[in-house]
Amino acid sequence: MPIEDVSKTSLHHGIAGTNRTEVNQLQKKLEKDEVPVPEKFDSVNISREARDLEKAIENLKTRVDEMSDVRDAKIKEVKEKLENGYYDRPEVIEQVAKKVADAFRIKKHD
Repeated sequence: MPIEDVSKTSLHHGIAGTNRTEVNQLQKKLEKDEVPVPEKFDSVNISREARDLEKAIENLKTRVDEMSDVRDAKIKEVKEKLENGYYDRPEVIEQVAKKVADAFRIKKHD
């Protein structure tokens, strides 16, 4: 036997309406009890020693950059000497060998 004139909304309206009212009341209570939370921002404090160290590093970098020109000139000079056979001369070989030996020689303290 079919049931007529009963809408789906009327069946669920009573149940949904009751639950909705309870949810709305709970939400209003929560909103009323809410205390606004101030926004938090991250912050960083850099110590004076760290700032001084940063300045020192920057100064060293500047000095190294200035020195690179001198080093480039020295490298160019050595390459030219290699190409010209300067380091193949017996007196230069002997001088280099002596300096290497002196660098590895153990000095005794008397």
